[in-house]
Amino acid sequence: MVNWNLVTGKGEKLSSQDVRRSILTFIIKNHPGNQVEFIEKKRSSYRIDIRGGDALIFDFNGQFVRTDRE
Repeated sequence: MVNWNLVTGKGEKLSSQDVRRSILTFIIKNHPGNQVEFIEKKRSSYRIDIRGGDALIFDFNGQFVRTDRE
Protein backbone atom coordinates (compact mmCIF):
# COMPACT_ATOMS: atom_id res chain seq x y z
CA MET A 1 0.00 0.00 0.00
CA VAL A 2 1.29 3.45 -0.85
CA ASN A 3 1.56 5.81 2.12
CA TRP A 4 0.61 9.18 0.63
CA ASN A 5 1.39 11.00 3.89
CA LEU A 6 5.08 10.78 2.94
CA VAL A 7 4.72 12.01 -0.62
CA THR A 8 6.09 15.46 -1.36
CA GLY A 9 7.38 17.25 -4.40
CA LYS A 10 9.46 20.43 -4.47
CA GLY A 11 8.40 21.34 -0.95
CA GLU A 12 4.69 20.81 -1.49
CA LYS A 13 2.37 17.91 -0.90
CA LEU A 14 1.25 15.75 -3.80
CA SER A 15 -1.77 13.51 -3.89
CA SER A 16 -2.40 10.38 -5.91
CA GLN A 17 -4.31 12.56 -8.38
CA ASP A 18 -1.03 14.28 -9.29
CA VAL A 19 0.58 10.99 -10.33
CA ARG A 20 -0.28 8.98 -13.41
CA ARG A 21 -2.48 5.95 -12.75
CA SER A 22 0.00 3.63 -14.50
CA ILE A 23 2.70 4.64 -11.98
CA LEU A 24 0.41 3.89 -9.05
CA THR A 25 -0.51 0.52 -10.55
CA PHE A 26 3.17 -0.34 -11.07
CA ILE A 27 4.10 0.55 -7.48
CA ILE A 28 1.20 -1.35 -5.96
CA LYS A 29 1.90 -4.44 -8.11
CA ASN A 30 5.71 -4.49 -7.92
CA HIS A 31 6.39 -2.94 -4.50
CA PRO A 32 3.51 -4.08 -2.27
CA GLY A 33 3.90 -3.03 1.32
CA ASN A 34 6.66 -0.54 0.54
CA GLN A 35 6.27 3.13 1.29
CA VAL A 36 6.87 5.98 -1.10
CA GLU A 37 9.19 8.50 0.54
CA PHE A 38 9.38 11.13 -2.18
CA ILE A 39 8.01 11.88 -5.63
CA GLU A 40 9.75 14.34 -7.89
CA LYS A 41 7.79 15.43 -10.93
CA LYS A 42 10.12 16.85 -13.56
CA ARG A 43 9.37 18.30 -16.96
CA SER A 44 9.66 14.94 -18.77
CA SER A 45 9.77 12.30 -16.04
CA TYR A 46 8.88 11.17 -12.53
CA ARG A 47 11.29 9.90 -9.88
CA ILE A 48 9.74 7.93 -7.04
CA ASP A 49 11.93 7.07 -4.04
CA ILE A 50 10.84 3.92 -2.26
CA ARG A 51 11.71 3.47 1.42
CA GLY A 52 14.70 1.17 1.50
CA GLY A 53 16.73 2.85 -1.23
CA ASP A 54 15.29 2.14 -4.67
CA ALA A 55 14.34 4.99 -6.98
CA LEU A 56 11.84 4.23 -9.72
CA ILE A 57 12.09 6.29 -12.89
CA PHE A 58 9.07 6.76 -15.17
CA ASP A 59 8.66 8.78 -18.34
CA PHE A 60 6.12 11.60 -18.54
CA ASN A 61 3.48 9.18 -19.85
CA GLY A 62 3.86 7.03 -16.75
CA GLN A 63 5.77 4.18 -18.40
CA PHE A 64 8.43 2.50 -16.26
CA VAL A 65 11.97 3.26 -17.46
CA ARG A 66 14.36 1.83 -14.85
CA THR A 67 15.20 1.29 -11.19
CA ASP A 68 18.13 3.16 -9.69
CA ARG A 69 19.48 1.20 -6.73
CA GLU A 70 21.23 2.85 -3.81
